[in-house]
Amino acid sequence: MISIESVQGLAELDHFLSTLPEEVQRSMLSGSLRDAAKPVMNQAMLNVLTLFGGKPRSSGVLFSHITRSKYKRTGYASRVDVTLNRPRGAASKQSQIINGVRKPYGQDPFYGRFLEFGTSKMRAYPWLRPAAIAKQSEANRAMNRALQKRMLLWCKRNGVRYTVGQ
Repeated sequence: MISIESVQGLAELDHFLSTLPEEVQRSMLSGSLRDAAKPVMNQAMLNVLTLFGGKPRSSGVLFSHITRSKYKRTGYASRVDVTLNRPRGAASKQSQIINGVRKPYGQDPFYGRFLEFGTSKMRAYPWLRPAAIAKQSEANRAMNRALQKRMLLWCKRNGVRYTVGQ
């Protein structure tokens, strides 16, 4: 039976995680990263509403497709991105009229990258990068809380004594 009295810093946390099986490490880290991405995603949605929501040509397509996504095949333990959920299939590419605005590509928010970075004919209207910068410390705190919560839960299920350090 493992007995860890307190985890206070990154070295102790790393040591504790290294004692766990790899699949447990990955699931703890992946879930914590998803929790950490939530404040950034919410701020990105707020930025889109603030920048484009009041415009008469706004249809809400960009806002409604902002999501968190998890990459399964990566060299890292886990990776979670705030990104656009792009619809698949030919039906998503058909022209539609949304809120009185003709959208030649329907519900596809592909244009989000052009708004973020600009083009040769249009200046940039960043909405994602400012969200990541503004919510960086909140995301760090959310990840720390989520990881400690998952660690405590695993320890409780497996009979490991663990207390969180100050």
